[in-house]
Amino acid sequence: MVIVNGVWQSGVTIFDVADNLKEGDIILKGANAVDLTRRRAAILVSHSKGGTIAIAMQAVTGRRVRLILPVGLEKRVTGDLDRLAGILNVPGAHGPRLFPAHGEIITEIEALSLLTGVTADRMVGRKSGAPYADGAAGDIPVSARSLPETGGCAGGGSPGAAG
Repeated sequence: MVIVNGVWQSGVTIFDVADNLKEGDIILKGANAVDLTRRRAAILVSHSKGGTIAIAMQAVTGRRVRLILPVGLEKRVTGDLDRLAGILNVPGAHGPRLFPAHGEIITEIEALSLLTGVTADRMVGRKSGAPYADGAAGDIPVSARSLPETGGCAGGGSPGAAG
């Protein structure tokens, strides 16, 4: 999706605009893995030319375009992403490759803070998509509370839940 001056550009992709991106522009690229300890994210790549992340990184590195990597907490990994990429990207390996990318990582917790001013904490861990005791499916419950100066609402629940 490409948005220019607040207007969605139907049918336009990053491949169409990458050469024209410049400092001050922003790329949002979802990630498939995140190492929160090292604040690194990585993208799975199945295209032989590196896909959209390879195109994005040309603008990020060559023209200082800002890269924001939104990624859910359920995509956490415990290993070093560069080491994991080395395993997946070695000649002779099969399946997708892994592209560790340098950018600004935004999880649900940071997004809640940026959008509403609340502080939030991850409360419990469990396998993503595993059902709750009542049978409802869900991901990682988050507890949020307002900061005194914001006056925003406080509550608890899963990301996206009313609270």
